[in-house]
Amino acid sequence: MKAGLWDKIRGGDSGAMRMLYQDCYQDLYAYGFRILPDRQVVQDTLHELFAGIWLKRDTLGQVEFVDSYLKTSLRNNLIRESNKSKKFISIDDIPSLLTINEHSYEQLLIESQFIAERKDKISHAIDALTPTQREIVRLKFFDGMEYDAIARQLELKSRTVYNHVYAAICTLREKLLQKH
Repeated sequence: MKAGLWDKIRGGDSGAMRMLYQDCYQDLYAYGFRILPDRQVVQDTLHELFAGIWLKRDTLGQVEFVDSYLKTSLRNNLIRESNKSKKFISIDDIPSLLTINEHSYEQLLIESQFIAERKDKISHAIDALTPTQREIVRLKFFDGMEYDAIARQLELKSRTVYNHVYAAICTLREKLLQKH
C-alpha cells in the first residue's frame, strides 16, 4: 500500500503525501526518539524529511520498502543533526584543559572533612525537630507542596502548618549556628 502511495507522490498527488505522513508519523517519531531523545529535534527532522520528499517528488526513484526508506533517511538525518550540534574545542583551549588540578591532597582532605561535618550538623539539626515538624518540612521544602495541601494531607489547619514551619526554621537556624 505504501509503495502505491509513494508512486502517487512521485506523480504529484498531495493527498497521497498527506496519507503517507499520517500513516507513518507516529512510528517514525517513536523510532527517531529512540535514536535521539530530543522531541523538538526529532519533530523538526521529521518535518524536514517529509518536506524534502515533497519538494523532490519529481526526482524520486522507485522505492519498494517505503518504511525502511523513511527510517533510514530519518536515522541519517538525525545523526547528521546530532553531529552538527556537537561542540568543537578550539586548539587554543587544549592547554587549559590539560592543566592539572592544583589542589593539594591536604586541601582536598580538608574540604571533604568540612563537607562531612556540615552534613553531620544538618543531620543533627533535623533530628532536633519533632516528627511532625520533620514531616512538614519534607513536604514543604523537598516535595514542594503548598501550605494548604500539606494541611489537607496531614489533616491540620493551615495556620498550624505555618506555625510548625516557623518553629522548624527557628530550631534549624539555632542548631546550625551553634559552634558545637
